[in-house]
Amino acid sequence: MIIRNVTVIDGIGGTPRAGMDVLVADGRFTDIRPSRTDTSAAPTGEPVLDGRGGWLLPGLWEAHTHLRDYGMSLPAPERFAHLKEVLAGYLAEGVTSVCDLGGMPELSPELRDASRADAAMASLFTTEAAFTGIDGWPVTGLVGHRSGVMEVGDADDARRLLQGVRLGEVDYVKCMFDSRPGGGRRLPPEALEVIIAAAHQAGKKALVHIATGTDLREAVRAGADCIEHSPLPRDPHDLSEAEQLAALMAEAGTLYCPTVATWEQLAYGADPEYLDQLIADGILTPDGAEEIMARRTYGRPFPKHPADECRIRFDHAMRTLPLFHEAGVTLVAGSDIARVMPTPARALLRELQLFARAGVPNSAVIAAATGHAAEKIGRLRTRGTIAVGSVADAVLLDADPLADVSHLVHRRHLRAVVSSGRIASP
Repeated sequence: MIIRNVTVIDGIGGTPRAGMDVLVADGRFTDIRPSRTDTSAAPTGEPVLDGRGGWLLPGLWEAHTHLRDYGMSLPAPERFAHLKEVLAGYLAEGVTSVCDLGGMPELSPELRDASRADAAMASLFTTEAAFTGIDGWPVTGLVGHRSGVMEVGDADDARRLLQGVRLGEVDYVKCMFDSRPGGGRRLPPEALEVIIAAAHQAGKKALVHIATGTDLREAVRAGADCIEHSPLPRDPHDLSEAEQLAALMAEAGTLYCPTVATWEQLAYGADPEYLDQLIADGILTPDGAEEIMARRTYGRPFPKHPADECRIRFDHAMRTLPLFHEAGVTLVAGSDIARVMPTPARALLRELQLFARAGVPNSAVIAAATGHAAEKIGRLRTRGTIAVGSVADAVLLDADPLADVSHLVHRRHLRAVVSSGRIASP
């Protein structure tokens, strides 16, 4: 295929290149060159996607979600088919890659294989190697079924459990390093170091869920590749802690996936005015708002995350996102939940809106949802960018997302989605 006459945005912050033809073969980008003056089909007969002066950028990535949340309420025989539909729904909105951060070992391997074989679904990346402390997050207080995480009491526990994990077969390793008051025992720092070292020895990235600034510091020092979630600040009115954390992460090269859409939903999701705001921002329709209010979870408190605390976490994350960016920390976009969103893909698009609203430059917002997300799981050499040799996942827009991120968020600007070199959604 040839994608003709587009402005190429590479997804890693390079200068946009206008008037380019992008060639695709065997599911990968094979050439990026100045557009031909004629509009005929290619001599070798490849199909032509006429960009007509549009903007081509890498397919978007959802870098932090939990697909289990979108299927576990269904009867077990229905879950797999439903989650395939969820991945197809991501692709229809321009999200070509999805990172599930644990919690679905009974379905993840088969679903991941199905997504790689079917160009009509977003590609799934996942792990069955997720670790927490004894009775730690997210199993704190849970009675009965605890699949999806391994509870670790000390470094020897970590070594024993790692012997049963085929690290070569997972996409990354996830650790819950959460010191929230009232929770179970936190994963011990020495055990965290053992797990991260084993992940790195196997060539895998270690993604670490944190709750506080102390968690973040210790996770960075243990070798975490990406911090998941923004921390709860010691003092919401004092930015000095965030400045110190940003400097530490920038020096270590640790990536940051703050999931601000999570805190916004948990803070304001029960307020009808919030749904009105989502409608005004193009994330939601009035009919969609009615559907959300009819959900059984609507308006219910979220376990272990009080709304008042989430407001603090959201407001502080929004104030400090530009600070982390300016310090040189690589930002990654992930939404975590879609509790008050019409679809999981819309939750990611909300995350991008919030990044831009916080003051992150549009080029960095795009990189956070493309190249930086691929970098987070060690796939930037082959995915997440428009470059020769990279997997040909892309979205074609009719307006410039560097001028306004809303051009990326609003579906009316989406002209085509390309998945592994095939037009998946015209």
